[in-house]
Amino acid sequence: MSKSIIILLILLLFTACAPKILPVRSHNVKIQENYAVITHKDYNIAIEPSSWNDPPSNLESYFMVFYVILRNKTNQKMPIDKDAFVMIDDKGEQYPIFGPQQMVKIMYGDNQYFDLNYFMNFDEKENENLKEEYETRLDGIRNIMMKAFQFDPIRPQAQQSGYLFFERLEFKKQALFKIYYNDDVMEFVITK
Repeated sequence: MSKSIIILLILLLFTACAPKILPVRSHNVKIQENYAVITHKDYNIAIEPSSWNDPPSNLESYFMVFYVILRNKTNQKMPIDKDAFVMIDDKGEQYPIFGPQQMVKIMYGDNQYFDLNYFMNFDEKENENLKEEYETRLDGIRNIMMKAFQFDPIRPQAQQSGYLFFERLEFKKQALFKIYYNDDVMEFVITK
């Protein structure tokens, strides 16, 4: 067998064993594609368990990632409060959401940027490695800031979408957890 076939088989084995998060249908939650959807007179909300495929590549080691779409169906601005979102695990433990600035600080610390003059103190090879690290870091910061859900008011008849970040739960087979948006609750199950 060739090396590439062996590698492909190993990857398929790991993918088959990887935990998956699925939305659960209930009396007020519909499932559309992989989204849990709640429809109200004033707004619609859809949340999908998602993967993070951009820098920082280790983000999912610490956080669970969900993609949310929130549509304002009224003729008034819709205020969005970060505290309106919360996750509760199967033991009743509550997990707050992390906003984009918090995510950047957690992933990159207080020293998020390099001073470009710093590169002048190294030889060409070290300089290239540092530049590459700098560019990867900036890509990660940019991705988090631009792709995260922004907690700005939503204009009338408009929608806002982006990623929500929660602390990573322990993945146990058939574990249920809930994500709340104000009084709306969406249930998800972890499968293996």
